[in-house]
Amino acid sequence: MKIFVATIMILVTLYIIKVDMFEGTIPLAFYPSEECVETMDYISVKVHSGDTLYALFSMYPTDKSITNQERLIDFHQLNPHLINQTAKDGELIFLPVYSSNEACKNER
Repeated sequence: MKIFVATIMILVTLYIIKVDMFEGTIPLAFYPSEECVETMDYISVKVHSGDTLYALFSMYPTDKSITNQERLIDFHQLNPHLINQTAKDGELIFLPVYSSNEACKNER
């Protein structure tokens, strides 16, 4: 009888350890179900003489950590007419601005 009870206790203990290792001790309902969603928006900027794209990027920084190359690709998606030419004085261009919801801010 003692061997039977000891075997049952060992099996229950192993089951508890398995559940703890695979599912965790904190229930999944504790974590928010909201997913991180990052979106790209834009602002319109009027170009003045002497303005370069990198100067405009530094004048209008983003909260998101993104390289200038990635931001330049997004800029050309917003302004396809400026791929092989520069912006003229007084021209209205669109600069990419990145925003995210609260779930993304909690991940950092």
